[in-house]
Amino acid sequence: MPTKLKILAISYLFPNSQQPNHGIFVLNRLKAMSNYADITVINPIADSPLHKHIDKFKGLQNIPLEEELHGVHVYHPRFFSIPGHIKSIEVISYRRAVWSVVNTLSAADFDLIDLHWTFPDLPTGAWLSKKFNIPFHVTLRGMEAFHLQDSGLRKHIVSHYLKKVDKVISLSEEMARKSNELANTASKTVVIRNGVDTDKFYHLEQNECRGKLNLPLHEKIILGVGALIHRKGFDLVIQGLEKIIATAGLEQTKFYILGSQGPEGDYRKELNQFIEQHKLQKHVVFVGAVANSELITWYNAADVFCLSSRGEGSPNVLTEALACGTPAVATNVGSVPEIMNSEENLGFYVENENQSEITNRLIDLLASDHDRKKQALSFEKYTWDWCAKEVMKCTKLNTVIK
Repeated sequence: MPTKLKILAISYLFPNSQQPNHGIFVLNRLKAMSNYADITVINPIADSPLHKHIDKFKGLQNIPLEEELHGVHVYHPRFFSIPGHIKSIEVISYRRAVWSVVNTLSAADFDLIDLHWTFPDLPTGAWLSKKFNIPFHVTLRGMEAFHLQDSGLRKHIVSHYLKKVDKVISLSEEMARKSNELANTASKTVVIRNGVDTDKFYHLEQNECRGKLNLPLHEKIILGVGALIHRKGFDLVIQGLEKIIATAGLEQTKFYILGSQGPEGDYRKELNQFIEQHKLQKHVVFVGAVANSELITWYNAADVFCLSSRGEGSPNVLTEALACGTPAVATNVGSVPEIMNSEENLGFYVENENQSEITNRLIDLLASDHDRKKQALSFEKYTWDWCAKEVMKCTKLNTVIK
């Protein structure tokens, strides 16, 4: 019986006690992988004398150096970072922070270094890989990981180290193509999207869910979930509402948006301007932030879920809605094509920013019957355990996955 692999997981993006949902998908995958490997997790935290004086960074001071998160032990060493400036110094400070932990462990016993972000993870992963003569992998989780809009050195550093990495795990074909374009990585890339927690997201009776949320049974409900930012594309749905409510039988359609302002700003002012100009106040509802535990009720209460984003990695909200049996209309960003093609009759994916096609497909789904139970049953196989097994298969190391 082979022994479990020993994996050193390093990620700039990871939850902590102050930000429990920050990069929760990384924790979900590593937790599932811990069934098949021994996982050590290091999540360095940015720090400097300036951090305690900046509101959005103050909470970072309260993150412990070590903690347990959902059964996973996590180390949080500090690395020096000047907010918004001279990011290249993090190549050194991040490596020192990781080494401060690794140096106390039996580092020579690790079989693999598993990175879950690009910068500043990649230079550190490459350094450790060479030091201990073990392979290192990186997961691409969003187009922003390439730092293409960065005026500094980060985009060049990412491209340089993508050429050195032993395996690239991309959440989508879109990111896999971009990685190959930048660093010729096609031969060492595998596409594995995120899983979904089917213990938390599954089919419930629609009318019962509407009762819990005090939503009228006669309404047609389109649901959107995400930060109130331009990138989420809620404006594309709102722009089509006039056509939707002019369709026979869809006059009582409402668009419920779950979410609050995000790090990229607050787009509510622009959305409200359009809503007021077109007298759609009765058809758009800003619900605000909703606890993760309440999302299952909202997914099941809706008639259609709409992911209108202009950019995504592997959108968890889409897979969560599909696992509940809610059909979806989604733009073809990130891993959306792979998700929507994974089973039959999940809904539609359309060209990014194609407002008229989003509207037409929403009308199609709102006006049709859908076997929600059948969809939920067909989609329930795509768990985080499924994801972990796919990842473990591509290690090509001495392990057995059943």
